[in-house]
Amino acid sequence: MAFFMKIALAQTNTTVGDFNGNVERIVRFARCARERGADLVVFPELALCGYPPRDLVEKPSFIARSEAELDRLAQLLPDIRALVGYVRRSGAEQGKQASDAAALLYRGKRVLDYSKILLAFYDVFDESRYFEPGNSAGLYEIEGWQLGVTICEDAWNDKNFWKKQLYTRDPVEEAVRAGAKLLLNIASSPFTSGKIRLRHDMLKAIAIERQVPVVYVNQVGGNDQLVFDGSSMAFNARGELCARAKSFEEDLVIFDAADGLGPKGEVEVRPGPASDVEAIYQALLLGLRDYVSKCGFAKVIVGLSGGIDSSLVVTLAADALGPENVLGVSMPGPYSSSASFRDAETLARNLGIDFRAIPIRSIFEDYLVTLDPAFEDRPRDATEENIQARIRGNILMALSNKFRSLVLSTGNKSELAVGYCTL
Repeated sequence: MAFFMKIALAQTNTTVGDFNGNVERIVRFARCARERGADLVVFPELALCGYPPRDLVEKPSFIARSEAELDRLAQLLPDIRALVGYVRRSGAEQGKQASDAAALLYRGKRVLDYSKILLAFYDVFDESRYFEPGNSAGLYEIEGWQLGVTICEDAWNDKNFWKKQLYTRDPVEEAVRAGAKLLLNIASSPFTSGKIRLRHDMLKAIAIERQVPVVYVNQVGGNDQLVFDGSSMAFNARGELCARAKSFEEDLVIFDAADGLGPKGEVEVRPGPASDVEAIYQALLLGLRDYVSKCGFAKVIVGLSGGIDSSLVVTLAADALGPENVLGVSMPGPYSSSASFRDAETLARNLGIDFRAIPIRSIFEDYLVTLDPAFEDRPRDATEENIQARIRGNILMALSNKFRSLVLSTGNKSELAVGYCTL
């Protein structure tokens, strides 16, 4: 039986808890997909409420809002099938009250509801704490072809790809055994170095092994400390890459399924990062930009010492937010060299950011006068030098409060591990 379907991979940047904004974004992408002739548009995991929702799913009102917004979304969508990730009531008498789910919407109705079976519980993931796992495969038939729906971790347990399996079930294998001729995997998979290539290799292996096309749609953007790179992709049944979205940007690409061996038309494969270093840099820019904007800030403040740590942070800030939104503050003290001040000033000028100098010598001396009786005539050591960092932190926070700007820490991991850095 001939099968032709254009599937749009809608790689969106959602905000946790912003139902109105997320719905607007989904509708906009769905309309664009319809204008480009897509028959089905696929959105990331929990695209409706944002990922990760964490303790928000402990609130019954949050789950109810998610389900109500899904029903509203179904009425707003154009005449196109849409697969959307959302939180729903699990219906379990015991256990967790929420499920990480995917709904296929068409003509104002849910025509499929699927709950994620494998819940990640390692590294940054704590899904089994919040969600009740699903139990059955998600299948939907279009023109005689069965589509198999899975969610993120569901695809990460292939016994032929992984030397060690974390779970006893393989939802991908179950879907294919149940008759799926095309696999859809919606995801919120955070970026780590090398992970884009790992996903590519894993999904390609699944397509070749199962002899079915694989469509993978990942979230993009920063939410809290997590950064999602997107890099959505689609493979035909031969394991050939037929569509790939941009990394670290919202995007919409079309995959022409065409009997599973497509594409029939133009291949949409966007180039990925040129190197691991470029990918890391782009991830830092995206994470910083989204954290600042999603927390309601427009500008940031960075303490400039003239050293490598603060120089890197302020360069990232200027690149991510624009130099007009960055304030560099030099706070020279009795232990500061004139060369370090000149370096900070030159860097600010080269970046085009606002720069201010606030000397702390007089404040530092007032501290010593106040602390002198308590120090009991003990000789000077690192204690006095470290007082500078506390003074600088107070100044940066005062500027933050006064100008409603976010302070960016310049501490490296070694310093943060022992609590030894300026904010």
